[in-house]
Amino acid sequence: MRDTDWIKKNNFAHRGLHNDMIPENSMASFLHATGKGYHIELDIRMTLDNKLVVIHDNNLQRLCGVNKNIEDSKYEDIKEYVLNESSEKIPLLESVLNSLPDTTLLLIELKPSKRNKEFVQLFLKKMMKYKHTYAVHSFDPRIVYLFKKHAPQLIRGQIAKNIRTNKGKNMMRSLTRFVECMTKPDFINYKFIDLPYNRLDKQKKKGMIVLSYTAKSQDDLDFVKTRYDNAVFEAFE
Repeated sequence: MRDTDWIKKNNFAHRGLHNDMIPENSMASFLHATGKGYHIELDIRMTLDNKLVVIHDNNLQRLCGVNKNIEDSKYEDIKEYVLNESSEKIPLLESVLNSLPDTTLLLIELKPSKRNKEFVQLFLKKMMKYKHTYAVHSFDPRIVYLFKKHAPQLIRGQIAKNIRTNKGKNMMRSLTRFVECMTKPDFINYKFIDLPYNRLDKQKKKGMIVLSYTAKSQDDLDFVKTRYDNAVFEAFE
């Protein structure tokens, strides 16, 4: 049986330990987190020329002030942009991994891609070079399914949230399809503002690990750990 206890017992800084001075998903945010003894959750995307970069948004407008998409750009064309007017730039996944202690535990989110198969294959090949203990998760069930198919030994998670129509009705994605039929994840990572949720309570009783994103206070984190298993955190220590 695969060891999943580390996901429940450790503290994971969401996009690194960032603040007004240190941008999210930056090398500085990751080193700040590990310097405080925390582990890391991060996001990755694939560029047009098949480089794995650590960044949340596909479009660079919010973080870099440039209307340019990661998937449509070569790394050479985006690597000099700075994050939030800091000195930090968009890091390659390998640069981050090379800078972190081997003991750093990682929750790695693969963002949806137009080339999911290539993305997952490139990621798996890249990670073979490193000793870090890590789990993968994604909003896209197709990505989670590809890990189930090609790397079933890896711990994988399904990220989800409640989806509401303009009329305010709850139109939650079908966890039944995710859990029982398609991706068979080891854990579910659910949006904090949608908790508590009775379907998750039922999954928890069946043995599913339930995480949450994002706890923004100690009270938030304590609530998730009391009712479920763990949450990634930000905006506090």
